[in-house]
Amino acid sequence: MFGRMPERLNGKHGRMRFSFVARAAGALLLIAVTTAAAPSGPAALQAAAEKEGTVVWYATMNTKDLNDTVRAFNKRYPKVNVEPLRMGSAQLPARVVTEQRGGKYNADVFSGDEFQLSQLVAAGALDKYRVADANKFLPFTTDPNGYWTSLYMNTTVIAWNPQRVAADHLTPPRSLDDLTAPAWNGKFGIDTGALNWYLGVLKADKNGPDLMRRLAANKPSFVAGHTQAVTQLETGEYDATPTAYGYLAAAEKAAGKPVDFVNPKPLLVTLNPAGLAKHAPHPNAARLLLGWLLSREGQQFLAKQGGGEISSRTDVQNDPRIWNPKAPYLLVPAPDAATYNEAVRTFRQTFGIPG
Repeated sequence: MFGRMPERLNGKHGRMRFSFVARAAGALLLIAVTTAAAPSGPAALQAAAEKEGTVVWYATMNTKDLNDTVRAFNKRYPKVNVEPLRMGSAQLPARVVTEQRGGKYNADVFSGDEFQLSQLVAAGALDKYRVADANKFLPFTTDPNGYWTSLYMNTTVIAWNPQRVAADHLTPPRSLDDLTAPAWNGKFGIDTGALNWYLGVLKADKNGPDLMRRLAANKPSFVAGHTQAVTQLETGEYDATPTAYGYLAAAEKAAGKPVDFVNPKPLLVTLNPAGLAKHAPHPNAARLLLGWLLSREGQQFLAKQGGGEISSRTDVQNDPRIWNPKAPYLLVPAPDAATYNEAVRTFRQTFGIPG
């Protein structure tokens, strides 16, 4: 996965294209993907889903956005009851693998961070499901093997509290390097779980390890969770954070909270895919839910009326404050287990994070 990283980097930092042969091989692979038999046609699928009546969705999306999305789906399909179960990203693979190894197939649809979904694919916990119009999605945001499609993307931005910054006579940070200046010593916070951010910086910057060491030397505060990082920023516990999610920073700024932010270059992007559970107890309802979530209608809801998440569909209008596909960005790939464990170790060691 890491060897393919340059292919996932766009904008001024370069754009590598697949060769004709590689594209052709990918096309053959996609044609070869098969899925379990499903009713033919939207009407037949809807009728079969309504007969099942229920779909169980294991998701790591925050509770408010998850509930709002369920309500939007039920406005479209009121006869299919969605039973969402929200859990943390780290909890998803462990629960699913434990259930399935015990012969229990409780869920129909999974969604979460790409790393967690990749773990489930490796464990054989998903069936193949290919979205009908995969060509509408950005490159690398659908699984070439047919197991998942990006439900939404998260970006990591540098956010600050304008009131605190002014009071401390600081200039708002525009890059990670700014936060290494002596004036920022002890005045910013990082999410101790922001491993995607850590891996992304190491890939995007040839001097990434040194940059991380200089950030750590400036004694940041530690906080658990991207949401908490923004919450504590708003309450003035520190002046800035480089580990804020773009959609959350934008939403809080729009709500009048003391938050402003900048998109770094390249902008670090992580995927949150969705996929079909193996031996789903309600397979038709699962396909109906997935089809809607990944449709233009469902994706536009997530980008606008939902939590302001970023859609990787090219025919969906995203918030331009947090997403401009023409600007430099880097899709941070999901590491394998060995790389992940080593990254956790070095991240914690570099910053002196307990545990």
